Amino acid sequence: MLWLILVVSAVAGVTLVVYVVRERLGVRGIFLAALRTSAIAALLLLLVNATRERPVAGGPVTVLLDASLSMDAEGGAWRVARDTARALAGETGRIVPFGDERVAPGAEPTIGRSLVLPALRAVTGAPGPVYLVTDGELEDAGSVPDLLLAGVEPVIIARATVPDAALRDASAPRHVATDDSLEIRVHVTTSGALADSTGTLEVTSAGRVLARRTVTLPPAPGSGQRTIVVPPATLAPGTHVVDVRLTAPGDREPRNDARRRVITVGAVPEVVVLASPPDWESRFLVRELGDVTGSAVRAFARIGPGRWVDMRTSDLVPEARVDGAVREAALVLTRGASGPMGPARALWRWPSADGGIAGDWYAVAPVPASPMAGRLGGAEWDSVPPITSVLPYAPPDDGWTGLSVRLARRGAERPLVLGRDSAGVRILTTTGDGLWRWALRGGAALEAYRTLLAAGVDWLLATGRARAAARLSATEVVPQGVPATFRWQGETVPADPVSVTFEGPDTTRTIALAFDARGHAREALAPGVYRWRAPEVPGAAGLVVVEEYSDEFVTRPVRTLAGSAWEGARRPVGAREAWWVFAAALGAFFAEWAWRIRRGLP
Repeated sequence: MLWLILVVSAVAGVTLVVYVVRERLGVRGIFLAALRTSAIAALLLLLVNATRERPVAGGPVTVLLDASLSMDAEGGAWRVARDTARALAGETGRIVPFGDERVAPGAEPTIGRSLVLPALRAVTGAPGPVYLVTDGELEDAGSVPDLLLAGVEPVIIARATVPDAALRDASAPRHVATDDSLEIRVHVTTSGALADSTGTLEVTSAGRVLARRTVTLPPAPGSGQRTIVVPPATLAPGTHVVDVRLTAPGDREPRNDARRRVITVGAVPEVVVLASPPDWESRFLVRELGDVTGSAVRAFARIGPGRWVDMRTSDLVPEARVDGAVREAALVLTRGASGPMGPARALWRWPSADGGIAGDWYAVAPVPASPMAGRLGGAEWDSVPPITSVLPYAPPDDGWTGLSVRLARRGAERPLVLGRDSAGVRILTTTGDGLWRWALRGGAALEAYRTLLAAGVDWLLATGRARAAARLSATEVVPQGVPATFRWQGETVPADPVSVTFEGPDTTRTIALAFDARGHAREALAPGVYRWRAPEVPGAAGLVVVEEYSDEFVTRPVRTLAGSAWEGARRPVGAREAWWVFAAALGAFFAEWAWRIRRGLP
């Protein structure tokens, strides 16, 4: 507002010169100059609509109530938190449950996440006091800006620590061959004073025990890795839901003791990965390929001349077995130096870029003319970290570029993914190193990495067979309280909802799924095993398993928030909202005009 002060000062100087110097009115000239300056200043205030803040009457109380599953876990204080929220809200206030991206998911603790940021954004600018009632186990407490906490008073009702042995994770391959053993690696955490230092790890399927072993529990509080192996030929060919359960004496929270996984047993792998030597790139490739493609994946790493190991089990594998897997595979992916090759119907080369051009190479939006553009166009490429180096490949005359990179987001583009179809064999080549960093970052970067793999495999395996079922896929296993995600993988996302029928443990129902711009739709389901199908999409069907387990049932550190008590709401008021500014301008002009007329001045 400095310029406004300067303009008013200039007007005051000019009017003083006019009335005191030119018209020689003396003291009366000073009075008239003041009237004109006041009138012009009021007009300028109205012209720019200058604002100021003023207190307003306090509005109703808003209470953010943590509705995540941790509030109802063993040792939790859901009833105390609910009664506290009701007392704070009173008769005129409102209670807003929170937990995930949905601001008001429900009035009971049913949400499998503890996110407070979306709720704080939704109540920003509330005219009354805001209270945050939670157990303090918030995932995103460290990312909440101080600005959103202004006027928010946290009320922490922490849950008590109880004896608990939790099965945090069970890592198992999505596909195994009929002659392979099934190795499951579990992550165990403990808290409180357990009655014994040992527990029982058990693997079952359809009520049949596949494997059982006694394991030593890590001292509480602590965590550790354990392994259990299911012998070969224990599971018949086909898709199975496998339950992994940990039983420990004195465990008071049984809902975090079991994990469920979907395992497909097949005779012939569809995708074979050859890594020479094994590195981070090949490890992340193997981990993500099976999930995003829905295909059986076998991975072998060369550790010496003629010496190969299975990348999932670390067991030595004869080279003849690797040759046989390559001959039978529909797709072979080679990482680093090439290994034994047969008449592959599709090939994805992923050479090492150690001798390439090092630097921070950022992905560029995909080329519209490539066959993969429809799939890659939905990813958020601006959110992925840079890769580390790129080989100076040139696109072949009979090929195309699916994705490009640019050094430090400047300069010329270089191809990252090249494709061509030669004599009926489709070939993709990835020219860069460091794509595993996309998967490590998580979030949008992980989705971009998985989209690239899915689009590449989909194009490579499209020859000679219809892939209608791949147009709609779903997350196979989700924890309790987390919605299952459906992904549309076609060229264009359907504008109208797609009907999907779910056959659950006790009921069958049809749900209309509406997809967002990225082709994602989410549906919350109760724990159980659901078979789904989309009649409008030929061949679209699958399995969704909702676990009883949730990370919310595992005790986590309490994260405090630096909130503050409500000091009263204020709102900006513009000059045009004040009637007296208009009155001051009109009154000053009228008084000056009347005085001049009375004195006979023009």
